[in-house]
Amino acid sequence: MTTTGYGEALLIEALKADSGEIETVAHLRGAKAFLPGVEFILDIGGQDMKCLRVKDGVIEHIMLNEACSSGCGSFIESFAVSMNMDVRAFADAAIHAKAPVDLGSRCTVFMNSRVKQAQKEGATVGDIAAGLSYSVIKNALFKVIKLRDPKEIGSQVIVQGGTFMSDATLRAFEQLTGVHAVRPDIAGCMGAYGAALLARDRAGADGTSTILLPRTSRTSP
Repeated sequence: MTTTGYGEALLIEALKADSGEIETVAHLRGAKAFLPGVEFILDIGGQDMKCLRVKDGVIEHIMLNEACSSGCGSFIESFAVSMNMDVRAFADAAIHAKAPVDLGSRCTVFMNSRVKQAQKEGATVGDIAAGLSYSVIKNALFKVIKLRDPKEIGSQVIVQGGTFMSDATLRAFEQLTGVHAVRPDIAGCMGAYGAALLARDRAGADGTSTILLPRTSRTSP
């Protein structure tokens, strides 16, 4: 067993796991399983996002959003809730939008004002939802990654994280970059998947794991 994420070290001690690995390496291992020649990984979760540039199978550069979560999944979810919609229905409305609203890539406070203005101007829920999907991707590409030319990301691209489970977010990424991206069917669990693969990679010849061995403390009087 290999642990990863914020609680990596704690879980190693608590569960007597075989090993731990930093989250970025776990994500890279998972991505390689879906796209062996991956050059660019964009992970957008509920509260944060990270971008990994990969060269010759090794992470060359890491970019993270510093503080604001406006470009993440919780940002979209909060607007769905404000419109009394399930986030899945909100995403479905986005993919069928006819005229996505240009909302820019500002923080939540300013975005609320822009969304209200769009509603007054007659924008549909779908148009607003699609605009928010574009906003999330614009924030990632132009504020976090500071992309100047879509060609910089290469052609071997994986997008992952729960936010990319939305077809609208995936479509926004592909339209803004002109790149066809691979979205794994387990996009929201790629860190865990990568950690599982690392555990298998590191297993001994007999495949045993310390987590499965009896603990001596259980046999003591």
